[in-house]
Amino acid sequence: MNKPKETDPRFESRYKNHPILSLDILDKKREADFFTQIRLRIKEARKDLRITQREFGETAGIDRRYVAKVECGSQNPSFKFLRSISIKHKLSLDWVLYGVGQKNVLAEDVSYGEELYLFKKLLDKASPEDIEVVMKMIKKIL
Repeated sequence: MNKPKETDPRFESRYKNHPILSLDILDKKREADFFTQIRLRIKEARKDLRITQREFGETAGIDRRYVAKVECGSQNPSFKFLRSISIKHKLSLDWVLYGVGQKNVLAEDVSYGEELYLFKKLLDKASPEDIEVVMKMIKKIL
């Protein structure tokens, strides 16, 4: 029999007062508010870039009409959409989804999405000791 997975205390304390991340489940109103906040952050990011919905969508491989539907609230964003705009416009998914952390991901390479995905997969399998070594290496590089 599988035991329920324990919550990582780092994340539990980090998000314990967050209006969404601190909850186990969202009711209909909170879910609607959650998507409203995502829409507002997407629109804010687009306006900060000073580009149109067409430019915002096309650079991420998304149709302008879909961007408009998401921004006006007639369509909830798909994960594919969120991932695409995150990669192409260097937006943090933590910020887009939950409003936490920095808005932008700092990266030089346009194809950073695959590298970050691979890095995350490696870290997911790493022991705490391995992660500590990797963090020391990263701090030394920076």
